[in-house]
Amino acid sequence: MAFVFANALISWHAKHGRVGMPWQNKRDPYAIWVSEIMLQQTQVSTVSERYLLFMKRFPTLSSLANAPIDDVMALWSGLGYYSRARNLHRCAQKIMSEHSGKFPRDLDALESLPGIGRSTAGAIAAFAYDVHAPILDANVKRVLSRFHGIEGDLQDRETIKQLWVRAQAQLPKASTKMPIYTQALMDFGATWCTPKQARCISDEARCPMMNNCLAYQTNRVDKIPAKKKKSASPSFQTSIFLIQSGEFILLERRAPKAIWGGLYSLIELPWEPQSKDIALMTVRNARKILSKTLLGDKALDIDFKQIMSVQTSSVIQHVFSHRRLQMYPYLVSLKRKWTISHPNLIWIKRANIVEIGLPQPIRVFLESSSR
Repeated sequence: MAFVFANALISWHAKHGRVGMPWQNKRDPYAIWVSEIMLQQTQVSTVSERYLLFMKRFPTLSSLANAPIDDVMALWSGLGYYSRARNLHRCAQKIMSEHSGKFPRDLDALESLPGIGRSTAGAIAAFAYDVHAPILDANVKRVLSRFHGIEGDLQDRETIKQLWVRAQAQLPKASTKMPIYTQALMDFGATWCTPKQARCISDEARCPMMNNCLAYQTNRVDKIPAKKKKSASPSFQTSIFLIQSGEFILLERRAPKAIWGGLYSLIELPWEPQSKDIALMTVRNARKILSKTLLGDKALDIDFKQIMSVQTSSVIQHVFSHRRLQMYPYLVSLKRKWTISHPNLIWIKRANIVEIGLPQPIRVFLESSSR
């Protein structure tokens, strides 16, 4: 069965596989690794352009390892899931220091690196070194669960374990076919065996797996894998402060494990329901709200005499994959910059914010507020 599956898929790919993606047909493990990390949770159309920019700025493993983390985060801004960028940087440094600047070929060694799981390790090994290593990303899970008629929840540990066994068994016999087989499997799941309207049931296209696919043979393609009921995303509120003095604005580097970790953002503080008067905000009551929120651990020397005006702005709505965030902005204008004494706080010219990593909704807000 493994021989039939692999060869049918490779034949399909010759006619229907995706072409023109900048990371295709690469044998350099560094280039493969960067693309695999970028493609996690991010669409191909988004990654294509950003991948080229990233590789132009960091063409080698050593250039990435030696770069300041702020440069890496700035280039990653807008891609989301920022722990990926931090792990890229850490991983590059670890390979330089512990593996003499060369990607290991051993799967266990690859998996031990920051941000590289079993599937990513398999992709690097298969594409770069022709290693018989399976992959199991979201698309591949769907393909294999349908082909083998596995109805379990794809987040269930036992289901995942079963799929890994199947993924290993389906590999082609010849190791030289591993790169094209791995790419074919990814392409098939992304373009034909899709979550909705799979090609075998949506049009006349003849799927190469139809005669052997248990889901198709038992009319369960639209039922496999099992669809988990989505619960309503929780909603969170926060206050953000655009504190500005002339052409300068005050930014804070977010904690590594926070949402948007490692990026710069506006100062964020817990939001509390405000009365109408405070919500309208005037210089007169600015001291009250700022004293309550900013005089904490932000290491700011706040001189209230420098405040010229305080205004509110429209609520910013942002939807993550797992939560909804509402940000209530306060615009604080100062005569002169407050003194700061914390490494995570910086005054930066508005014109220079394009050079640093900012969360996309914050970047959009700053651009709109400067008009």
